[in-house]
Amino acid sequence: MATATFSPETGGTTLKEMGRKYQAGVLTAAQYGVEEVGWFKGLETFETALSQREITFEARLKGTTGATFIAEGGKEARPSSPTAVTATVTFTFLNKRWTISRMTKMILGKQSSRAFIKDQFKWQAMNATDAIRARWGEAFWGFSTGTVAKVSSISTDDVVLKDLHGVSGLGATTHNRQVVDQFVVAASGANTDYICFLNPTGPAIRVGGIVALTAKTRSSNTITCGASGVTALAANDLVVYANSLENTTMASGTERNLALVGILDGMTSASVHSISNATAGNENWAASVANTTGGRLTPVMFNKFRQGIMNKGGGKFNFLIMAQGVWNDFVDSLRAGVRYADVDALEIDGTPKSKGVEIVTSQRVPDTYIFGFDKNNSVRKIVLTPDVDMPGVDEGHKLQDDSGEVFSADFILGMAWTNRANSCYASGLSQQ
Repeated sequence: MATATFSPETGGTTLKEMGRKYQAGVLTAAQYGVEEVGWFKGLETFETALSQREITFEARLKGTTGATFIAEGGKEARPSSPTAVTATVTFTFLNKRWTISRMTKMILGKQSSRAFIKDQFKWQAMNATDAIRARWGEAFWGFSTGTVAKVSSISTDDVVLKDLHGVSGLGATTHNRQVVDQFVVAASGANTDYICFLNPTGPAIRVGGIVALTAKTRSSNTITCGASGVTALAANDLVVYANSLENTTMASGTERNLALVGILDGMTSASVHSISNATAGNENWAASVANTTGGRLTPVMFNKFRQGIMNKGGGKFNFLIMAQGVWNDFVDSLRAGVRYADVDALEIDGTPKSKGVEIVTSQRVPDTYIFGFDKNNSVRKIVLTPDVDMPGVDEGHKLQDDSGEVFSADFILGMAWTNRANSCYASGLSQQ
């Protein structure tokens, strides 16, 4: 007698209705940390009322002289006193917005996140905070002009970028931190960066110069955008962010002259806070050491940083930021001179240390650079609140004619350079 055939009953096919649809939750699949935010918070506070008219301080900067040895009964010294120099400080305003439909808000209000993998409002608020911190972290390094890159070449809607933060050679394809790494791109345009191209003469906004990014190619530092619609776009045009709703003018639609006086600005620019180190008597309104000769980082450079800060700024070298590639090369250079008492205890990573100096790094540190500070008196933070001012779910504003609300996350911050001579840097250093 033949055995009847049958198909096995399975939970994935024949009885799939008996199985639950299961969501394992929201998992973070990329790196969102911004070390620069922590470094900024670790700075001393510049105590000031946030006047929107003007904030100044008087810098005791010019040298004092006039003391003289005199003969008995002779004429006494010529009377003199140095003047102070007025510095003008500004602060900035970071803003991020998102919307939520009225229906979603009602469901969340009555049933909490029961119908959601994660509370939608909390998800949006978390991403808004990350967006602010990411822009904050980039601006920590840059210039108050807001320049984040320059145009290298153009091919229809593809633009090759160069010069991260506007500094020649930074952000090249050979660097760990490339120019295009700072941009977020989504093909749909719903969550993508908008930028603006500026004619460097002026500067002035190019006609049609505000465009959305639709793609980026890291291997060539290329962005795809509406470049073909920009009038007279040319090599060496400046690139600034333009993520506000106003998309016509440079003053209201872009970040031109609205960014932080960041580390590169404070250490390498001639003029900071309206004081120029090219003016006689202001020579010390500059980084105490500016080593641009390149080569390998050596312990001697540490000593020169310490001596420069002590001699010219009167401070203490206690904080050093290194590009990741420089960090790697420095560790490698030190290995040859290290002698281990126990080879079984050899540490693979080899973390560099210097007595009294905190040494840190991050992915955003400009390649080939190191930066030294007296972090208690070189650059200080300006803040109104300890962190981003996040709205609650009931603090939105009704959308005109649409069933929804808009929310804003905001942060007031600034970087006030009070003693530039208490800072130092080296560039062009070897990397791995």
